[in-house]
Amino acid sequence: MADKDFDYEKAISELEGIVSKLTAGNVSLDESLKLYTRGVELSNLCQKRLVEIERKISIVNSDGSLSPLDISVEEENL
Repeated sequence: MADKDFDYEKAISELEGIVSKLTAGNVSLDESLKLYTRGVELSNLCQKRLVEIERKISIVNSDGSLSPLDISVEEENL
């Protein structure tokens, strides 16, 4: 999935489907490994996208000016 074609909502939906299949327990070991690998890939892409969006968020100050959101504390917890 190319970054420019990345659709966060579709990725989350696919990830939810993967989780459902894996938790149902009715897939083979090989299929489970494929699903798990795809799930990790989707999770990483979603996390990358969220970090990109967080970097673009600004805080409106009391005087109406904009300041970048300081997310360094949140990034340390990832």
